[in-house]
Amino acid sequence: MSTKPVTLLLFLTFSSNCMAATTPSIPLCPGLNIVTAINQSSGDYESIKRITAVDDAGITLHYSSEHEVVDPFSDKPPELINTNVTRRVLREDQQKAAYYLAVFSPILPEAVPNSVAISLTDDNYIRLKTTGKAEVSIVTTLNYSTTPENVLDPESPYRWWFAPSVYALELADKTPVPFPVLLNGKPAELPALQVKGVFGTEQAEFFVLDDPDNPLILKFRLGFGADEALKAKFADDPVMSKMLEEIAATSPAPSERDRLQVTQITFDCHRSDDLPIATNTDKPLDIFGEFDTDAEPFPTGSGGAANVSSLGAGNGNGGGSAGTGSIGGGTGSLSLGQGAGGVGSGNKAAELEKALQEGEKVDIYDIFFSFNSATLRPESDETLSTIAKLLNKHSDWKLAIGGHTDNIASDSFNLDLSNRRAAAVKIALVERFKIADNRLSTQGYGEASPRDTNETLEGRARNRRVELMKQ
Repeated sequence: MSTKPVTLLLFLTFSSNCMAATTPSIPLCPGLNIVTAINQSSGDYESIKRITAVDDAGITLHYSSEHEVVDPFSDKPPELINTNVTRRVLREDQQKAAYYLAVFSPILPEAVPNSVAISLTDDNYIRLKTTGKAEVSIVTTLNYSTTPENVLDPESPYRWWFAPSVYALELADKTPVPFPVLLNGKPAELPALQVKGVFGTEQAEFFVLDDPDNPLILKFRLGFGADEALKAKFADDPVMSKMLEEIAATSPAPSERDRLQVTQITFDCHRSDDLPIATNTDKPLDIFGEFDTDAEPFPTGSGGAANVSSLGAGNGNGGGSAGTGSIGGGTGSLSLGQGAGGVGSGNKAAELEKALQEGEKVDIYDIFFSFNSATLRPESDETLSTIAKLLNKHSDWKLAIGGHTDNIASDSFNLDLSNRRAAAVKIALVERFKIADNRLSTQGYGEASPRDTNETLEGRARNRRVELMKQ
C-alpha cells in the first residue's frame, strides 16, 4: 500500500485544447478562480477572485477577502473586515483603459469606466511585447470623499482616489521567466513577463502572464527603492547623509509599499456564471452581504495587525492590503477539483477516488477558512459536497482528515489551528452532509510536515493544506 502523497484538484481536467504539456495556458472563462496572497508580519492573508461571466461586452468577477483593521487610537483588538463585491470590466476598457484599479470596495459601483482589474490592458501587453516599454497608472487607495456618484463623475477623477502611481514600465527580458503557482492543485510554472517599473524615486516589479488573451498580473511589488535613491542623491553631502542615516535608524523605510502574488489558480470552463453558494442555503451568495466569522484574538508574538486602509477597502489582484488568511496558517485550503461535467462527475473525482482507494494521502487546497479562524467560508461548499458524495458512494469508507499550516506564529498556535480546522471539516460533513460521525477522524499537525519552503508566499501556500486518507 502506497503512502506517497498526491495532490488533486476537483476543477477542470487538463485537456489538449486548453493546457499544453510544456506551457500551461489559463483560459479566461467562467469558473476561473484566482487566489492571491499578501504577506504581513502576522502571517499571509489572501483574496479569492472568481470569473463569473465572460461575454462580448466584458467580464464579471466576484471578489471575496478578509483582512484585519486596527484603530491606532484604540486599545480594542483588530476588527475583521469582510469584503464581497462584483467588478465588471468592459471590453473596451480591457483593451485600453487609463487606470489599473486595485481596490475592491462596496463603495465603488460594479463598473468603473476607464479602469481594469486583475490584468494589464491589451494595449500595454502589446506595447511590452513589441517595444519593451509601456506605462500603467495604479490606484491602490480610496480617499474618504468617495461616493458611488463622484466615482462616475468624469469631471473630477481625483476626488475619490488618491493620485495614482504612474509607473513607467520596461520589459526586463524578452524571454518569459517561469512563475510558480499551484495550478489546479498541482505545482506548476507559468510563462511570465518580468517587468520593471519606475515612479519618481520609487521602483516596482511586475510579473505578467505571457498570454495576449489573458495577461493576468501574477505578482507585483510597489514602492521600494526610494530610500536608496535618496542616499545616492546625497552621497556627497555629509550633512544630508547623516540626517538620512538618523531617520533610517529611528524609522526604517519599508522594503516595499504594496506586494501581491498569485499563489493558486483553478478553472472549470464548463461551469456557468454561478456564484458560490452560501452556507446552509440553496441560494447564490449575496455579494454585498457579510459572512459571520469567529476570529481568534491576535496571538502573542505573532506580529502586528494590518494597517488601516481608507474606507476598509480591500486591494485584490493589484492591491496589497486585503484578502483572507489566518495567523500561522493563512487561509487554509483544501484542493480538490471538479470534472468537466460538474462537481464530482469528472476525471478528477475519479482520481481522488482511486488515490484514496489505494491508500494515498491526498492534499486538498480549496476549502477556505475565515481569517485566523476555523470557520469555513462559502467558497468551500463545492469541495465539501464532492467529498460527501464520494463517502456516500462508498458507505464502508472511513476517512482521516489531517490539518497542516505554514510556520508563521508559534508551534502551539499552529498545532491548535490545524486541529480546529480539521475538526471544522468533519463537523461540516457530519452536520450539513449527514455523514456518520464515526466515519471521520481528525488530527492537526501544525507546521511539522511542510511540502515546500516557508520562505516564500507560494511555498507557504503549498504548506497550508488538509490531507485526506482512507483508514
